[in-house]
Amino acid sequence: MADPALPRLAFVYSGLETEDPPLLLAEAARDVASLVWTLPDAGGVGAPAMRMLRRLGEVLDLSGCTDDEAAELIRRSGATGLVCFNDDNLVRAAEWARRLDMRFFRPEVATRLTDKLAQRRALREAGMRTPAFWDADALADPSAIAEVEEIAGFPVVVKPRQGHGSRDVEAVGSVDRLAAAIARGTQGSMLVEAYIPDPSVPPGASGSAPYVSVELVASSGVVSVLGVTGRAPLAPPFRETGALFPAGLPPEQHDEVVATAVVAARALGVETGPLHVELKFTDAGPVVIEVNGVMGGGAIRDLMQRGLGLDVVQLTMRLAVGEHIVFAEPPRPSDVGFLFEMQPDMDARRIVAVEGLESMAEVAGVERVLPGLRAGDEVSWRTGTHAFVAAVLGAAPDHAGAERVRQEFYRRVVVTTDDGGHDGFRAP
Repeated sequence: MADPALPRLAFVYSGLETEDPPLLLAEAARDVASLVWTLPDAGGVGAPAMRMLRRLGEVLDLSGCTDDEAAELIRRSGATGLVCFNDDNLVRAAEWARRLDMRFFRPEVATRLTDKLAQRRALREAGMRTPAFWDADALADPSAIAEVEEIAGFPVVVKPRQGHGSRDVEAVGSVDRLAAAIARGTQGSMLVEAYIPDPSVPPGASGSAPYVSVELVASSGVVSVLGVTGRAPLAPPFRETGALFPAGLPPEQHDEVVATAVVAARALGVETGPLHVELKFTDAGPVVIEVNGVMGGGAIRDLMQRGLGLDVVQLTMRLAVGEHIVFAEPPRPSDVGFLFEMQPDMDARRIVAVEGLESMAEVAGVERVLPGLRAGDEVSWRTGTHAFVAAVLGAAPDHAGAERVRQEFYRRVVVTTDDGGHDGFRAP
């Protein structure tokens, strides 16, 4: 039963495939707000999720509504704030919030946070270091592709302008392959950019990839840093295999990525809202990979809650209902939380067997063992990071201890794929 004393909060919800379960979100809202489940597309939510939503509060179906109609229905619901944790709906949510004078990203800011081409342009205009980049639509002419080779060389990265989880992100190494990748995309959908070079000296702790994410929260123009998350080495082409919180960086590198992330937030015009900023180390300094208008999802939320005692979803809700949130100094974790994911080989088409996963429960520091793909499942690297075979979640006293768990994960768990061999990704 909704508490009439709490402010009403429109939660723009898309369904179980892309969002946390409603029960978990309702728990985050406890003592903060009464949720109005606001559905841009009720048909995409699914019957199981819809049953849960109706048990947990009011459901507002905005399917087929114009932005003006949607805003009016939200107004009538009594909601005084709005949150959205799905990139696909961020711009629409921003349009509704603008009409209702709610604290949220402005529509032009939401566009920069969800369209990687618009984002690159805004960062470059603000004087930030970016890789060379092109709208794929401008590269239909062979002479234009020749310019890409001349300016950037190969490989270059082809990625959707809108998307997440490394889905359909690939590196291409020739003019012909670039032309083919562009031809596969639809008009207005793809970005081409130079590969951001690896640093000559790997940063941070052993077993870490040369990129991190910085979690920020902006409140009335004041940007606070919640922490920096490290990453395990990528599986080809750009699939993530793990996160560590906090990142194992020396102080000068930590301060450098934090400062760059805050500058990026301001360059994009963010005044209020959560941000997840991914950056890669290079010999010339950190380069922004992308900025997302949501807190780090999934494992990062779990790792931050464990390490900081902060629920970043609840933090965003508190911000939306009018609380001014500023952290002069965020809490410091006492250990290193980790999530390690095993991705299938890039050439695999079907999983034949996954062996040894149950034994990971015996490894010190492992708190949860998460099965993913199973024998018989079809796979494709284009699905991105979320199509993992198995994962383990837990904590270690330090980064060296976390790396020992990662090495044990790849020693114990054996994945056989349809090529007759074992999974091609091994911990370095």
